[in-house]
Amino acid sequence: MFVDIENFKSPLAIENILSPYKKGRLAPDKKSYLPKEPITPQVCMDILKSTNYARNIKDMLLCIADLPPSEQAQFKDVVLTTFTQREHSNDMLVLGKKLAHASGYEAELAEAQKIKEGTFLLSGSKYSKAFVSFESYFRCVNFPSFDKLLCLNEDVKFYYQNFRDPIIIEFPNANKVSFIGSNLSSLQGMHFKDGAEVDFSNAKNLPAHLDVSQCSNINFTNCNLSEQSGLRFRDDAIVSLNGAKQLPANLDFSKSESVDLGYCDLANQPNLRFKDGAMVFLTKPTNIPHDLDVSMCSKVHLTNCDLKSLSGLSFKENAVVWLDHDTNLPSQLDFSQCAEVSLRDCDLSNLHNLCFKEDAKVFLIGAKNLSGNIDVSMCSEVNLSSCSMKNVERIVFKNRKQMMNSFVRFPVEWTGKAFFADKRPQADLNSAMMQKPNVGR
Repeated sequence: MFVDIENFKSPLAIENILSPYKKGRLAPDKKSYLPKEPITPQVCMDILKSTNYARNIKDMLLCIADLPPSEQAQFKDVVLTTFTQREHSNDMLVLGKKLAHASGYEAELAEAQKIKEGTFLLSGSKYSKAFVSFESYFRCVNFPSFDKLLCLNEDVKFYYQNFRDPIIIEFPNANKVSFIGSNLSSLQGMHFKDGAEVDFSNAKNLPAHLDVSQCSNINFTNCNLSEQSGLRFRDDAIVSLNGAKQLPANLDFSKSESVDLGYCDLANQPNLRFKDGAMVFLTKPTNIPHDLDVSMCSKVHLTNCDLKSLSGLSFKENAVVWLDHDTNLPSQLDFSQCAEVSLRDCDLSNLHNLCFKEDAKVFLIGAKNLSGNIDVSMCSEVNLSSCSMKNVERIVFKNRKQMMNSFVRFPVEWTGKAFFADKRPQADLNSAMMQKPNVGR
């Protein structure tokens, strides 16, 4: 049965109460102690109503253990109460099991030790308590008079929750935790399960010392991180800072599996480094470091970026590279080792004689000022829809089917030449070029 603390007493006051049962009362001569007195169930219940301090509770159980086995059975309710909705260390649990085993109520103790929803007393020299919840959804809920909230569900969602009272939240079982849109101004701290996925999208007033170092997936979309210090990420973490404001200086992504810095100001991230094989997403960032290095990344998405300040870009073998809607592309870009290339709506006037890898997927949808000699015959998939071809001097397709599937359109005034790599008759090529919709009108 659960017994709350009704009359809190300090550890010293409880020590004075236990003294006659631990070492005996002080003798009249003030120099020795009288024989120890046998502790009673009533004394124990009074202690449980006064404290949950670990040392006091352990001393109480040891006093019970000192009694003859025949007298220990009367303390069954005391032992069960000690471990009902109360925090205790492993050595305390072992001691409780020994007492239960000696008097034959081990099954009842095991049932008492199961945490149930409701008030849960915390061990400490001060009276503090938690609220235990198995709920998965919280909205507009307050937790007055509790020092901690224990969320024991495996999937916990706080939607637009406004925490008004100081509290610590622990998620020992949660694989996923969401704080979408919540105001976290009064939270003193949070503790997550190793490997948990945590979503802070649009959350406000995050705790200054937020520990997400155990989380496998962290989403800070549209969060203000100006108050964060010492923000660290777990090895192989997936990190999204899309739209995050005022990033802490010099964040370390060198071990992160995936990094999204979309719409972020990177002025205080001059030393961006990424893990070998990482996935990197930069959508319309500002102040991109001039020496940005993505040569070790397996997937690179630089969307709506102004790349004029970059000294150059190189890519990992078999990388997936999207430079969609980018402006001022570096003149020296080598895609010859990339498994997938997308240059959607890019101005390609600085890029001549593009080369692609065997079986690469190439998307030049809406690209402007494509020029020079282009060979896409080795590509497994090609999309040239709405691509400007007027300055292309020579283009090679694998065959008629590939050209038709590429959605290419040659303007009427085009003076370049197109070829099939499989050396089919030129008449077949001419016929293919006359097919709609590939002929510009």
